[in-house]
Amino acid sequence: MRDEIVDGLRKLGLTEYEARAYATLVGMGEATAREVHEISSVPRTRIYDILRELEGKGFVEFVHGSPTYYRAVEPDRVMKRLKEELVASIDRSTSELLSLDLQVHGSSPVWCVRSEWGIKNRISDFLSRIERELIVFCRTPDLLTEHWAELKRVPNLRIKVDKKEKFEGLGYDVQEMRNGSEKFFSDYVIDGSVSSIDGLMIADERSSIVVGTMGGERLAVIIKLPVVAMLQKAVWESLV
Repeated sequence: MRDEIVDGLRKLGLTEYEARAYATLVGMGEATAREVHEISSVPRTRIYDILRELEGKGFVEFVHGSPTYYRAVEPDRVMKRLKEELVASIDRSTSELLSLDLQVHGSSPVWCVRSEWGIKNRISDFLSRIERELIVFCRTPDLLTEHWAELKRVPNLRIKVDKKEKFEGLGYDVQEMRNGSEKFFSDYVIDGSVSSIDGLMIADERSSIVVGTMGGERLAVIIKLPVVAMLQKAVWESLV
C-alpha cells in the first residue's frame, strides 16, 4: 500500500483505516471483510465497522451473502461527487460569511500573517490597491519574481536593493543602497532567535508590508498607519 495514496485519501476526509480499506478494495475489485483485513492491515476487530463507515460515506457497496462481499465504488465517481460537494460547500460558506454583519470594535492597524499562501494573498491585495506610488526595499529576488505581473501595473515603482547584481535580468530598474546602509536590514538575534527582513513595501504613504523571517518562520506584518509609512519612506530615501 503506497503511503501517498493513503495520505491523499486522508486529505479527502477518510481516516487512515478507511483509506487503507478503500484503496485495497479498489485494487482487489471485490473481497470479503477478512480479505480486506489481511491485505490492508486494518485490525480484524475494526474491519466491519470501517467497511460500514465507508458504505455510509458512499465509497463502498456490498452484497449480502455468506460471506458478505464488498466492492469499491469507482474512484472517478467518488471523486466527482466529492468535488461537487466541496464546491457547493465553498459557495455556501462564502455566501454566508459575506452576509455576516457583526458588531465590532474597529480594526487593528497592525496585522501579522504567517502562512506562505496567506502572505502571497495579502501582498497581492496590497498591490491591487495602490493608486500613486510604491516604494520597495528588497534583499531577495523572490519577492519581485512572485509578484512580477502585479508590480508591473504599479504607476510609480521605485526599488532599492542591497546587492544590485542579484536582481539583474528581472526587468526591474533597481537602485543599490549606499555602502553601510545594508546594516539596517542585516539578520539580527533576539533572545537567541535569528530574524531577518527580506522586503519592505510602502504604498501611497498610507500603509506598508514588512516581509521576513522570525525564528525560522516566514512572517509578514501589515501596517495601516500613515505616520509609520511616512517614517519608513524617510528611512528608505536616506539609503542612497
